[in-house]
Amino acid sequence: MSELSYKALPELLAEIKADTTCPVYLLYGDEFLHRSAFKSVLNALIQPDHQDLNYEAIDGAGENVYEIIQHLNTFPLIPSAKVVAVHGTKIFYSAVVIDDLLGRSKEAFEKEDLEEAARYLLYTFSMAGISLDDVREGGWKGVSDKKLRERFEQEDNSGWLGQVIAHCLQEKMVVPVHQDDADVLNDAIIAGYPETNYLVLTTDLVDKRRRLYKTIKKIGVVVDCSVPKGDRKADKDRQQAALKTHMKKILKKVGKRMAPGGFESLYEKIGPDMRSFDSELEKVVTFVGDRDEILPTDVETISKRTRQDPIYEMSNAVAERDTHKALFFLDSLLRNSVHQLQVLAVVTNQIRKLILAKDFIHSEYGNGWRKDLSYKAFQKMILPELEKREPDFLTGKAHPYVVYMTLKQSHNYTPEELMGAMEFLLDTDIRLKSSGQNPKMVLEHAVLGICRPEATGSSGRS
Repeated sequence: MSELSYKALPELLAEIKADTTCPVYLLYGDEFLHRSAFKSVLNALIQPDHQDLNYEAIDGAGENVYEIIQHLNTFPLIPSAKVVAVHGTKIFYSAVVIDDLLGRSKEAFEKEDLEEAARYLLYTFSMAGISLDDVREGGWKGVSDKKLRERFEQEDNSGWLGQVIAHCLQEKMVVPVHQDDADVLNDAIIAGYPETNYLVLTTDLVDKRRRLYKTIKKIGVVVDCSVPKGDRKADKDRQQAALKTHMKKILKKVGKRMAPGGFESLYEKIGPDMRSFDSELEKVVTFVGDRDEILPTDVETISKRTRQDPIYEMSNAVAERDTHKALFFLDSLLRNSVHQLQVLAVVTNQIRKLILAKDFIHSEYGNGWRKDLSYKAFQKMILPELEKREPDFLTGKAHPYVVYMTLKQSHNYTPEELMGAMEFLLDTDIRLKSSGQNPKMVLEHAVLGICRPEATGSSGRS
């Protein structure tokens, strides 16, 4: 029936609510946008109180086309619409998207998401007919396509590809078997299924030349949620348009507005990544509390240059107990010639703050604290109690919002784990200064020992 842009989603939702529906919907492009669009489409197709029984979700990582078809041909449990959704389907992948898959893998690596980078790389190998054993044993000689082989060699020389492959091997990941079931699903859609049932597919990449894509475009609706990644003016204009649309939607929901210059400040700091932009916008909304208008100064106060402040990101990753991020920023800091003892100091200072936060929570002054406390309530109830204490490493020079976040992050550790972490760091300090061991390995050992839930105990040893 049609192919729409993400901006046209409100019109599509209005049509669905007016009972103008299609048997199949395809949402593709930016993962954050197509996930957001899916929730809106699902709520338009099925009443929320019917979704427990009439909504069936299938993970595209392990999709079985015959299972999908079986669900589509099964009537709903209660008299209402039924949605069968395949999230992150790979059925539109083909050799045409190999280059895009490899690019997505590199992009995920640059965002310190090794799991996501590995996932995309394994699908790249699947499309190209490469196994991890081939790469480990013979490099890229087994890639028959010359152009593709040269691309792999080029990326391998830049360093990131070897790290992702090493992660795949270390985690014993496997290249998925490539099965082209697109024609099977295409025939099932054409044959039809109960009118009460709807198929919703979400994915990041599509080959528009496929019969399945053309069929869905003809008898269903395709929503393009993609955001260009380039640096051309036209690309940047589209990036900003998508971010502004999303920002207005979020702010309208919470009854706020962005003052002139606020969006530009946030975009300049965060860039075009939708997930990071949304995360920072949420922090700013929390920060302003009951105030209706968000000012550029609010953005300046609470946001950060996520891509240019690996010291901050390193300490934050430790506080969040995110091992992958902490290791990524550790590598980034060392590669940029930050001294190993400075990195150790960053981690040590963060653990000290978490210990002080935990101490406050367990004191008589911290009785009103709860992990789910809003920032506004923190300012009203907790901040005055903190101000009664002598300034210390937690509160001395920190903005109240930073203290608020440290209190929340302290729940990621038990008191015993934090004390064990300090023992670990003392041992690390001794090893860095006297053992002659590789500093990166020593620091990695410390990060793993502190961040892994099962690793840090009262002794601080793995």
